Amino acid sequence: MSTTTKRTAELAAVVEQVPGVDEVYPATPVLTAVVNHVVGALTQKPRDPEFVALRETDEGVTASVSIGVADAGAATEVCRRVYDTIEEYFVESGDPAVTAIEVTVARIG
Repeated sequence: MSTTTKRTAELAAVVEQVPGVDEVYPATPVLTAVVNHVVGALTQKPRDPEFVALRETDEGVTASVSIGVADAGAATEVCRRVYDTIEEYFVESGDPAVTAIEVTVARIG
């Protein structure tokens, strides 16, 4: 497991524990996930979907996550908690500065 894959798996586990998060959805587009699944099956090297996408640039890291929440009224607060949790994860791990954190609510209810 590569460092990036390990880090995205750890981040997904941390995000799943944030109060109000019902589910964490794969960060890759559906078509990309299907292609990865088919290629994995053909090569007998299946790849687990990434639930947190990390893009490294010269400026730092951009983290993207898509979540489901149960309560529409709490969606904004849950997004803030997820954002703070991801930011805290990077600070505590000593990794490069996060230049952007994108939290998308994919499902409410």
